[in-house]
Amino acid sequence: MDMNKLTMKSQEALQAAEVKATRFGHIEADGEHLLLAMLEQADGLAPRLLQRMEIPVDNMRQRLEEELSRRARVSGPGVERGKIYITQRLQKLYTQALEEAQRLKDEYISAEHFLLAFTYEGTATAAGKILQEFGVTRDTLLKTLAS
Repeated sequence: MDMNKLTMKSQEALQAAEVKATRFGHIEADGEHLLLAMLEQADGLAPRLLQRMEIPVDNMRQRLEEELSRRARVSGPGVERGKIYITQRLQKLYTQALEEAQRLKDEYISAEHFLLAFTYEGTATAAGKILQEFGVTRDTLLKTLAS
């Protein structure tokens, strides 16, 4: 993952995703951690886009937290504090977001590119399922971005 390809806000979201993973007792940062981190950025693009789409961001945030709290927690002497891994899936989301940025002729990967990448997952993942529950699709995102 090339951090130089990310906007500052996207870099902050990835770092926050790792913190979220630690908070939930997970040893890996995954897509749901990233999506939650993006939604919690007060002045971030993701919450503004979703609000423009009339999506209740707080409800989506709550659904993500519920999903993350259901995952297995790791604790005990074998766990290295501060050592969080990035899942293969999160790497794939990064790659998909990079492709979206290139498709939209953007130089850096931003929140909208990650949101678009999540829509490709459909109901195969918790984040994709939650986005669909709230009516977030590739088309609705692109229309909102265009306006």
